Amino acid sequence: MNSAIKYMGFYDVPRNFIARNRGQTLLFDSPFDEVLDDYPDEYKVFLFPAFKDEELPKDWTTLPERALGYLGEVPIDRVLFDQSKRQSIDSAILDELISRKAAG
Repeated sequence: MNSAIKYMGFYDVPRNFIARNRGQTLLFDSPFDEVLDDYPDEYKVFLFPAFKDEELPKDWTTLPERALGYLGEVPIDRVLFDQSKRQSIDSAILDELISRKAAG
């Protein structure tokens, strides 16, 4: 099953995106790393409060500060995108992250 995403920034894959699943909103964030001089190979994943897309700020760099909690890191290659890499992801990773949060 796929979950729709809304993304901002793209380099090979969306570099930060929001996905909703089972009443939860998750932010996947992989901003450019000045020290690496590249993008990291993982997303930092945050639990996010419910909101409407119209409420998103123009500058997504502030989104992690608004998170309800940090769920951990996920290697980018574990996130399965649709063919365009711009519309949806396989919801299995979302289920895993939400279950992990519930368990601990």
